[in-house]
Amino acid sequence: MDIFINIGMIVMYLLLAAGLLALLFFSIKVTISNIGNSKVTLIALVAFGVIFLLSYLISDSQDVSLALFEKTATDPGLSKMIGTGLIIFYFMLIAAVGSTIYAAISKMLK
Repeated sequence: MDIFINIGMIVMYLLLAAGLLALLFFSIKVTISNIGNSKVTLIALVAFGVIFLLSYLISDSQDVSLALFEKTATDPGLSKMIGTGLIIFYFMLIAAVGSTIYAAISKMLK
C-alpha cells in the first residue's frame, strides 16, 4: 500500500513542477509579446527589487546576541532576512498610508 502512496506523491510533484514551468513560460511569453501593456508591471517589479535590495543593505544581522542564535538554532543570515522583511513591511505600510492620505486630500481639494 505504501508503494501506491509514494508513486502518487511523485506524480503529484511532477504535475506541480510541470504546472509551475508552464505558468512561468506563458507569463514570460505574454509579457514579452505585449511589452507596451506590461510596462507598468515591469516598473513595479523593478521598484520592488530595488526596495528589497535597499532593505537588505540596511538591515543588521548583529543586533541579537550569539547566545540567542544558539538557543533558537538560527544564524545571522536568517536574522538579516527577518530584518529585511520587517523593513520592507514598514516601507510598504508607510507607502500605503501615504497614498491613502494623498488620495483623500486631493479628492477634498477638487
